[in-house]
Amino acid sequence: MSIAITEDHLALADTAADFLTKREARGVARSLLEAADEPLPPWWDDLSGLGWLGLHVPEEHGGSGYSLEELVVVIERFGRAVASGPFVPTVIASAVLAAVGGAAAATHLAGLADGSTIGAVALGGSVTMSDGRASGSAGNVLGGGLAQVLVVAVGDDVAVVEVGDGVTVTTPANMDPTRRTARVELDGAAATVLPG
Repeated sequence: MSIAITEDHLALADTAADFLTKREARGVARSLLEAADEPLPPWWDDLSGLGWLGLHVPEEHGGSGYSLEELVVVIERFGRAVASGPFVPTVIASAVLAAVGGAAAATHLAGLADGSTIGAVALGGSVTMSDGRASGSAGNVLGGGLAQVLVVAVGDDVAVVEVGDGVTVTTPANMDPTRRTARVELDGAAATVLPG
């Protein structure tokens, strides 16, 4: 039974299911079982073109301006199809930035919404801030091996970190190679703090 609750939600759920079936999402996930690396799914550009990465993102930041309800309808279909890739980590990162707003949202939301930037969220770990720099273990990060922007918990706040100098990402063998988790270590990485 689908979680869609309106006629529009049902239509969106059907469209998402059709998209994933035609692009053989389960077969793509199955191919990752023995793969050494995790690339973006071959249908990532098609997905980006549909605007689903930005369903919940305000229009002024390149999104569609819908709510999390519409996004959840699509996520549910991705779960049913066992679809691989960083869709869920990216939309979680953009949902946090859309909720907080400010300069970090203005900088990153458009890229997250159009699929040109991959995001991930680090909820565990022990990261500290000093003079605009983040250090410490961000813990295990779903989709972290593909991410270009990380939203990292820092005490009661979160910090936005671009993967680059001061960021070490390693992807060990995972129990589920279709949805890989990476270990992220920060060592003086430039970061923007989003208080509260």
